[in-house]
Amino acid sequence: MSYLLASSFFSVLKKLDREKALKTGKAIGNLFWNLGYRKDVILKNLDIAFPEKDKNWKLQTGKASLQNIGKVLAEFPKIPEYKKSGQLSQIYQIVEGKEYLQEKGAKILTSAHIGNWELGGACMALEINNLISLAYRMRNEKLNNLITSIRQEAGIKIIFHDQPLKDFIKAIREGKTISFLVDQNALRHRGVFVDFFGLPASTVTFPAKLAVKFKLPIYFAYGVYDRNSNRLNIFIKKIDFSPTGNEEEDIRNLTALYTKEVEKAARQYPDQYFWVHKRWKTRPEGEPENIY
Repeated sequence: MSYLLASSFFSVLKKLDREKALKTGKAIGNLFWNLGYRKDVILKNLDIAFPEKDKNWKLQTGKASLQNIGKVLAEFPKIPEYKKSGQLSQIYQIVEGKEYLQEKGAKILTSAHIGNWELGGACMALEINNLISLAYRMRNEKLNNLITSIRQEAGIKIIFHDQPLKDFIKAIREGKTISFLVDQNALRHRGVFVDFFGLPASTVTFPAKLAVKFKLPIYFAYGVYDRNSNRLNIFIKKIDFSPTGNEEEDIRNLTALYTKEVEKAARQYPDQYFWVHKRWKTRPEGEPENIY
């Protein structure tokens, strides 16, 4: 059922021009908000992240966040046509950090669910040859294949989280760029606790482990909608990291550094961040897991 709904929904969206698709996406976000979709989670997250803001600001920001998610959904099935027609190169600009794209060799690219992360990935694939992205395999095989095919048509090779480590090592040895979304709650055995908006958050360490083990440069990149033109403004930053030689400490420190970059981006563009996720669900030992 979910595959049929997604397939039908995508086929309708693909027929719309970009302006109509974005308006449709915003309307979808409004519908989610009016139906109360995860409103309690959104407002709880905003309470944690922005305790100084009043309720009206949080309500407006929460609604805008869902509108942004609607825009991501509306543009996602259109990305292959954007690329095929050449439109993709016209709807984004690299505002900061373009020089880093010229650096040779394998690298780690971290990012977050902010702005349009799917469109941003496609834009980066235009700039970086052989971009690889980690993805989680969906239980519905048909739906998983549909979403994966769109990403691959955008020029992104997918490695799933359940594939063997040797696939990642092979990509590194071939000098490829591996990208990760690093801002979702990690199960305790998959992450470490680092500060995120003043509260410990269990955060995925795999990008840091690869960077430390193979001595790879690591970057943080994200693309947000320009509020006037709806072009995607992309920012790329190289994460300055000095290893201590203690592998466990280095992994924790590097995880904290890219998490801080996520926080900075979310603070600057809170209306385009993914507040629907239960980011602080996993708690340190001894703390009750009842934030939500």
